[in-house]
Amino acid sequence: MDLRRRTPFKRPRRVNSGLQYRKVITSISEQEEVIESLREETAKSNKRSAFMMQIVVLSSAFLHLIYFANLDPTDETIPLPRPFIFVSLALHANLMLLLDPTAVRDSLLLIGVTNETIDLGKWTLSLTLAYSLAFVAPAVCLFLRHSWLSVACWSITPLITYAVQSVLEAAATGNEHIRSLEALKYAAPGA
Repeated sequence: MDLRRRTPFKRPRRVNSGLQYRKVITSISEQEEVIESLREETAKSNKRSAFMMQIVVLSSAFLHLIYFANLDPTDETIPLPRPFIFVSLALHANLMLLLDPTAVRDSLLLIGVTNETIDLGKWTLSLTLAYSLAFVAPAVCLFLRHSWLSVACWSITPLITYAVQSVLEAAATGNEHIRSLEALKYAAPGA
């Protein structure tokens, strides 16, 4: 037998010495308003975080392109630097798809590369595979005993991957908290 206990929301009330909580029973419409406002704030926050991460990913990809353009063919700091740069750029594209596949599709539609029916979200790599590919270049640098600066430069892609993973997990956690809050709704007739 499953009985739900009626737990009223607690709202802070300022008293002379600080915050004191009082029990407030809210009606169904008040609960809906609170949950809807929290859902809107969470959606805005998730969108803002994804946009900021897109800027970071694009900046990192741009720096990789600059490095590729200025790469000296006689420089042997790491074997096969061009393929490692291409892998890094592909991982940056994957991170953009993970953040917002519809924005990527819309951008590709503007330049005429793809059609409207394609679902780019299904073409993304898992984060585990992305980490595995991202750590190849720093591991090669460590194995060849290159300077810490070389290792740090090649570690940018794994750091960006971790930042994107953190943003995606924070968005999922916020959405999960909203769903759990919806599950706590109760009926308070006459409130």
